[in-house]
Amino acid sequence: MTDPAFIICFALLFVFSIYIGFAIGNRAGEHALTNRAYWLYNAAAIAICVLVTAFVPLPAMLYATPLGLLAGALMGLKMGFGESIGPWKMVDRFFNRNRGHQRTTETGSGRARRERRRTGEREPDLISVESRNTTSRAGQQDASAANKRKKR
Repeated sequence: MTDPAFIICFALLFVFSIYIGFAIGNRAGEHALTNRAYWLYNAAAIAICVLVTAFVPLPAMLYATPLGLLAGALMGLKMGFGESIGPWKMVDRFFNRNRGHQRTTETGSGRARRERRRTGEREPDLISVESRNTTSRAGQQDASAANKRKKR
């Protein structure tokens, strides 16, 4: 177990299991519409990790795999859910990260956004960059520029 090749393979399997866990958790987090569903998915991930660790005999090379899957799944759930919730709220505030998740938590718009994403609806247009006066003025300027060209 102290062989450098074993340690390198062990570390690579651990990192790969974190990646796989993140992909699974992200997918599950996108399906969680409510805070309750989010916490149920977290509890299920922890229970699965405990059961796999307790009842599935793993070779020494794979000891860290269930832990990596759990770590990745918990982070993927948070990112897929798209909102700072529970202990993640404190972590996001402390490190000043995931400002979009923090804003979603403050405004309470997370559930509507998750439902739109699940059904495939477009987000509502919140701002219009064109106004009627701007369009007509631009049209008048284009027409006057065209008239000047014709005269030359």
